[in-house]
Amino acid sequence: MNCLPSKLIRLLVVFALLMTAAVGFAQDEAQAEETAIPFMGIRYWSADEGLLVTGVIGNTPAEAANLAIGDIVTAVEGEAIQVETVREVVWKHAIGTTVTVSLLRDGAALERDLTLMERPADLFSNPAYSMPLDVAAVGLFLGECNGKLYVLGVLAGSEVANAGFHAYDEILQIDGDAVSSLGEADIAVADLSEGDALSFVVARGDRELTIKVITEDRRRRRQPPRHRPRPRPRVESAYASEAIGLGYGDGFIEVQAVSPEHELYAAGLRRYDIITKVNGAPIAAADALFAGATIEVTVERPGGTLRFDVPASSAALLLFGQAEPAEQERSQWLGLHEKQVSLGLRYWQLEPTSPYFEGTDLSQGALVAEVIAGLPAEAAGIQAGDIIVAVAGEEVTQELDLRNRIYFHKPGDTVRLDVLRDGEMIAVDVVLRVAR
Repeated sequence: MNCLPSKLIRLLVVFALLMTAAVGFAQDEAQAEETAIPFMGIRYWSADEGLLVTGVIGNTPAEAANLAIGDIVTAVEGEAIQVETVREVVWKHAIGTTVTVSLLRDGAALERDLTLMERPADLFSNPAYSMPLDVAAVGLFLGECNGKLYVLGVLAGSEVANAGFHAYDEILQIDGDAVSSLGEADIAVADLSEGDALSFVVARGDRELTIKVITEDRRRRRQPPRHRPRPRPRVESAYASEAIGLGYGDGFIEVQAVSPEHELYAAGLRRYDIITKVNGAPIAAADALFAGATIEVTVERPGGTLRFDVPASSAALLLFGQAEPAEQERSQWLGLHEKQVSLGLRYWQLEPTSPYFEGTDLSQGALVAEVIAGLPAEAAGIQAGDIIVAVAGEEVTQELDLRNRIYFHKPGDTVRLDVLRDGEMIAVDVVLRVAR
């Protein structure tokens, strides 16, 4: 980010943004000698044509005049207006005066008559004046730079603090709306209420991620509930690799360890998260719910319940806990014995009725859960989420599973794997060797 070349400039940018936000609310918060200030009842941001309305405050003239979020106020009584001229254009009118407000709404010019009221002294404490949300109110602090929005920080203790944002993530969408300015970001959350689901699409490096949180209003916080001990449900079985550790219990999966390099970490999951649902359904029904490019998991944390979209390629990890430990142990590793040839992956043998086979004429195969670095499967381009349906032309079945199909080959053999990937069959040649 060329516009943030040093920590000092970064701090100055944050300070400038905070000052700009204060100006954007100047009509509501400015200190002035006047004891009575004429008040329209909008929250706004600067726009080329005037004031971009980012929120309409309840029980105010703006609401009575049917001003709307996204309107641009271009003039008051025919006099052009900008953020820096609010005092000169609005405050010179007496309280109780009806003024004509010129607007742009979806590109069309409109006029509305609005009767100015006195700005309430209890504007920020009286719930009668329902204050629209903005991104800072939910605990997310953004910076605008070269026509892009970046995460500068999060409010400690807020929902967004636990959601997995990284500094300088670029915000692309909020609740499905493309955003590139602070005003657009505020508009995207203005109609939400506390408890609503809130979704962000962010760019991190060359990837796009979806981060989901539960909306909260951090401006008027209730006293936090008394601390309750974190439940530690009993884990019956476990899955572990260098990148992630998962514990499986009755109706839950516990994230026991997760590396920043793992795709679940990139999606927002953290150590000690408890996964309780998949696509809104109990974990026990997980094997029937994996469709599409992403899966929504419901996570319990000490701060509350969160939802994350995780890559579908991680689905197999959720299936391991559905098997008896003995069967899971038998099938999860493929050929890492020192005298046995190896593909170098973890897999899950799918049932014939698995929804992974929907839309195909297949009913048998092994779902790849993890590809081990440095071993043949990785070298051949096998990916997590692939379904291996045959080895050297021989079907992978429940009776002769992937392990058995590989077992009798010799080091140096090249075997062709028939692989179902994203609904298409492909052939992959793999050179087997002994794992070292």
